[in-house]
Amino acid sequence: MKSRNLRILMAVVFAASALMVISPEAIAWEKGHIKANPFLKFEEQYDSNIFYDPDDPKHDFISILTPGITSEIGVGDGGKQKVRANYKVDCGMFGKYKDQNYANQDLLGEVELNFADKYKWTTGDNFLFTSDRAGTEFEHRTLRKENTLKSLFEADFNKLSWDAGYSLYNVDYLSDTLKQINRYENIFWTTGYIQIQPKTKALFELQYKNIQYPDASGRNANGYRAMTGLKGQLTAKLAGIAKVGFKIQDYNTKSQPDFYNFVAEIGLDYAYNDRINFLMSYVREPFESTYTNNNYYTGDHLLGVMNYKFGNGFFTKIDGMLFNNMYPEAGTGESKKRNDLEWAAGAKLGYQWKEWFVTDVGYRFHQRASNLHSRDYDQHVVSISAKVMY
Repeated sequence: MKSRNLRILMAVVFAASALMVISPEAIAWEKGHIKANPFLKFEEQYDSNIFYDPDDPKHDFISILTPGITSEIGVGDGGKQKVRANYKVDCGMFGKYKDQNYANQDLLGEVELNFADKYKWTTGDNFLFTSDRAGTEFEHRTLRKENTLKSLFEADFNKLSWDAGYSLYNVDYLSDTLKQINRYENIFWTTGYIQIQPKTKALFELQYKNIQYPDASGRNANGYRAMTGLKGQLTAKLAGIAKVGFKIQDYNTKSQPDFYNFVAEIGLDYAYNDRINFLMSYVREPFESTYTNNNYYTGDHLLGVMNYKFGNGFFTKIDGMLFNNMYPEAGTGESKKRNDLEWAAGAKLGYQWKEWFVTDVGYRFHQRASNLHSRDYDQHVVSISAKVMY
């Protein structure tokens, strides 16, 4: 109880000190085409199931301190050429289970070059040092290094346009027991666009993907994907991109099934009015699996967010997710193929005291319902946070 009261006191002191020492003019540092925006966020969480345990959930209070900075330098005529660098670190401190403390780091560097208003080249690198479980199959925090390099060249010729890209993804697990699932992925793609409406383009895309496991060559694979769809202003209030197609992912090992199926990528932004907007994304794709006896699982992943501004500084954010993950093979020692239905829903109510100071309170429920009981869990998270932008 003493440590809990201390964290509550820390939150109050943090908010009060921010009000006293930060001036409204200190939102961001900007001079010409150079911008820097440091920020500091403090969040207090109650988590009802920190280990995602189906039978004996453990709860804890977690204090999360997140300092960070975003920056941009514009050079050349009108600052068209951009150099960006962003960094943040999430420091999580647990009340009871201190061995779960973490410091997740996120570093992004990017260069954007524009030529003659027709050509653009963007390249960037995103490095993560993290134990975050989001987007993984892990129930426990798993320390790893992830690095993603992306490069994209775009050419626009009025009603016709074209782009070509390359991505290199590498993950290195900092555990000898997980060494065999270290991997890297090379992806090459090209997309052609033709204008069919003033603000809408039809597209056709081809992608090649090579997956390499240095310590498990039987899991190496080659993937081939073809997609078609639309991009741009789809209706007066709806903008985004929608692609559907077919993918083949062929693995070296013949004892495991390959992937032959339909795939999709959809990202939409619906602006109902000046105060409310809806964001939605859907992905159907084979994802590399860390689960026993499976090279991949087929994921249908749906995400949605609603943002609403009440006025007078108040705002709310309501979000949800619905994932269905289907495994092609039964795990070692199991009699049936794993099939997970995972969903979550949450809401935050916030207030922007000043341009530079925001607070919010939130609640989120997360559940995974699997046909294997050992993979089930329920989780409740209650949070309160304060963020200062200098």
